[in-house]
Amino acid sequence: MRALPGLLALALVACSEPDDAFDRPTAVAFDPRTREVVVSDGYNHARIARFTREGAFTSELGRRGSGDGELRTPHGLAIDAAGRVYVADRENARVQVFGPDGALLAIWPSALVGRPWSVTVGPDARVYVVDGGDQDPASPRGAVVALTREGLPVARWTAPAGRLEGGHAIAVGRDGSVYVAEADGKRVTKLRRSP
Repeated sequence: MRALPGLLALALVACSEPDDAFDRPTAVAFDPRTREVVVSDGYNHARIARFTREGAFTSELGRRGSGDGELRTPHGLAIDAAGRVYVADRENARVQVFGPDGALLAIWPSALVGRPWSVTVGPDARVYVVDGGDQDPASPRGAVVALTREGLPVARWTAPAGRLEGGHAIAVGRDGSVYVAEADGKRVTKLRRSP
């Protein structure tokens, strides 16, 4: 692997010990308070792992299951300025919110959230979730939902064709535009707010 100048191969450092090794990680975020690297180690480990910037393992939260604080395919994560960790707990069809200390703060199951594949915090401090639309293969649906930090829905969007096709990742620009990478649609869709 060729490294870019000024970048470290954190995955190689972080995975040097068998107990700390990733097993199909799905997302990465940075904690603005601690400056730690936070990884959603989703498919097989079902955990959220924290590492120093140098790649040393520091802690983890979650374990496989469907109970409070347990995870099944944590597919995306985001961290807000206060250090709250939002986890797109895909197979459990919910978003779970953990405090900076790893304590469970909230669980947001909702028909609007569906099965979240990705989550981000926008510049307006709202939490944006993309529903991958994989609940029912015969009639898939997918959408973006904007939520308050308390988990209350404030807006919902779909693609111009009426649905997002396998919404896999989400980002929000400074102007409030929402970008969704659609795995099945093989495109990136930009959604703008109405004035």
